[in-house]
Amino acid sequence: MRLTIYSLLCSLILFFSTPASASLTLFDNNQPELTPAATKIHTAIDALPDQHLFTKNDVRKVNSLLSKTLSQQAQHRKLLAAALTAYHKSDDKEQAWKKLSSVYSSLLSISQDKERLLDLSSSAIQDKITGFGPFGVQQFKLELSITALNLRYMALYQLRSFQGLLQDMWISPVPVLMVALKVCGILFLLFWWQRNSARLIEHFRETQLENNPHPNLIFRAIWYISRAHRPIGWLIAITLSLRIVSQLPSLHHLIYLEIFTWWILGGSIAVRFILEFARRNSINNSDAEVVALRLSTIRQYVWGFIAAGVILQISARTLGQGTIYAWIWSVIFFGFILLTLVTLRRWRHIVFKRLEDAPHMPISIKWAVNHKNKFLLSIPATALGAAWLTLRRFQHTLVANLSKYIFFRHALAYLFRIEVAKQTETAREQLNMVRIKGAATYDYVIPGSDDSPIIEDYALDEIKQLSGYLLTDKPAVCVVSGERGVGTTTLLRRLLHKVKNATPIYINCPYDGYSELLQQLATELGLAANSDEATILDFLRSSEETYLFAIDNAQRLVTPKVGGLNDLMKITDLMRRSRKSHRALFAIEKSCWRFVDRARGERLLFDLVTFMPRWSEQQIGDLLKTRISSEGEYAISFEGLVLPRQWDEDDITEEERAQRGFFRILWDYSDGNPTVAVRFFRFSLQRDKETNKVLVRLFKAPQSDDLEQMPKPMLAVLRSIVQLEVASPKELSECTQLSISEVIGTLRYFQSRGFIEWSDDKAKVSDHWFRHITNVLHRQHLLVK
Repeated sequence: MRLTIYSLLCSLILFFSTPASASLTLFDNNQPELTPAATKIHTAIDALPDQHLFTKNDVRKVNSLLSKTLSQQAQHRKLLAAALTAYHKSDDKEQAWKKLSSVYSSLLSISQDKERLLDLSSSAIQDKITGFGPFGVQQFKLELSITALNLRYMALYQLRSFQGLLQDMWISPVPVLMVALKVCGILFLLFWWQRNSARLIEHFRETQLENNPHPNLIFRAIWYISRAHRPIGWLIAITLSLRIVSQLPSLHHLIYLEIFTWWILGGSIAVRFILEFARRNSINNSDAEVVALRLSTIRQYVWGFIAAGVILQISARTLGQGTIYAWIWSVIFFGFILLTLVTLRRWRHIVFKRLEDAPHMPISIKWAVNHKNKFLLSIPATALGAAWLTLRRFQHTLVANLSKYIFFRHALAYLFRIEVAKQTETAREQLNMVRIKGAATYDYVIPGSDDSPIIEDYALDEIKQLSGYLLTDKPAVCVVSGERGVGTTTLLRRLLHKVKNATPIYINCPYDGYSELLQQLATELGLAANSDEATILDFLRSSEETYLFAIDNAQRLVTPKVGGLNDLMKITDLMRRSRKSHRALFAIEKSCWRFVDRARGERLLFDLVTFMPRWSEQQIGDLLKTRISSEGEYAISFEGLVLPRQWDEDDITEEERAQRGFFRILWDYSDGNPTVAVRFFRFSLQRDKETNKVLVRLFKAPQSDDLEQMPKPMLAVLRSIVQLEVASPKELSECTQLSISEVIGTLRYFQSRGFIEWSDDKAKVSDHWFRHITNVLHRQHLLVK
């Protein structure tokens, strides 16, 4: 150990003076000649082929050359010692220095050739030369003695260099003065920055970050980097100073101190950044002891890596990667092992405290918990527990980040659905189940009403946009569009409930068109039911009161045919011609709005058109939880529904995990439509005849290859029904340009397969087939969901 420490000190002194490679540049700039033995070894190594092309003969040559190199290294060490002695005794210093430089350069070349041969030799020979055996100890002593001789040579080299610098200054001091002036300028800028940096950074934060809700990524990066502005300032100043000073011929070797500077100051900067990142990620951690221990551990390891990097790089540049380098690397390796053992000892009580609360531990972790207090096994048990907790945290973080993407959640839902389908097929052979049908399902899954809880976080951005137009004192005509059952009516009522500066009026648009709508509008305004358009317009113009009209299901005013927008344009013109600050909000189904948009384009001129978003998985789950009960007469159980365990679901019960997984399946199938999700949730209820318990089992989604292969005219009829909501054969004939007989025949085909239902004399898409039909039309590019 003493020899190792001594070698490190020698390495530092050599590094501060000049690296081995730089010593070849002599004072008189003449390249020293190598000895014949060094030249012969160097030439033989250059003649070797690439290592992957080695033959057995080449391997023998490498071993032979390595033996000669080691022998010549020992001989040249003696020659260097003799040349140093001769230099001090010689009267002709220049000739003695030339000979000394030649021997030194030859020894340096041999040392470099030794490194190359070690890389080409087998691992057994490398271990013999660089290991801790007898031969390795001999090589260590040889390299250490060579290092001592190199120190003597470097001292002479530096003395001659400074003498040359003094001679140059006597001739012309201008270069030195210019260098000093530049360095002083850099130091002046550095001290100015250190005095004013806090004020400038604070000003940058106030102007670019505080007043900007979405700052530029570059500004955020600058703010993050400014957390280490002091060491960064010193790093830049020292680097520039070294590069300027190294321009002097006698001090050119000082440029290599830049490496040492970057390791130390760069390491300090890295520590600051890593600690800042760790603090930001520990904000939600209320355990101060854990946070402090985490920061302390990070600091120790980072500084340990920095110290190891500095020592190894200095050793490699001054001593070469020989035996001393290998010994230093071994000491550092065992030092990190000791640091790890100490760290595990410090973290032991925290690791096992967290393991106590972790469910579903594997057998290996249970073994670690049982042996946490045993003297010899406590450290490996702590390491095992810490590794498992780290892996578990990584898994949770990975799933949480991937779950932000829709495709990943759909993939999980698909896998869950396959697994549940397999279990259902098996369970049907073993369990005696009967599906709950009809009105009984509404006792278990309560239908929505005016008193039903509202999912407050749904469509917040859309409500905010609409509020900016409808809740002000300015006139506005807006449109909100969404798929059937997505919650458009609820959004309208929420806006009407929020309005304070107008009288809210809600109208559910009738199927009979504009004339019936005018009757409802007149009734709501307190006019006679048979009032015409002019009467209503005069009333709105002369009224002292301001009205906010919410017209739901306005798609009933639209027919997908030539001239099918007349009714919609009439009511729009009526609202615009009222001249007062009256506002109107039309709710139009998305399938119908596409026709309106394509037919009118920019000529429609609504003040705002916004679209209802699809419900998220969390929102669908929250809605379903408000409609069911796990206790009482109408309790629903997810018992027996086994789903694959997710990495982020270790802290919940089996019942909660099954419920969450099944809600994910419903969300995936419904494509974010809550009405479809609730319907098929009711379709999933089954009663066990033996226990009389209502259980949730996978629903059977409707499938039909006929729809996929159906001719385009028949699909056009389906699309028209979806767009019209309810449609008579005559209306369908006008929209599709098919004859009445063709439309009636198509409707009978749809009715026989349950695709449509009849309300009086009008057809409507079946609720059960709604999602499957819209998916088919979407894939056929006939409808946008």
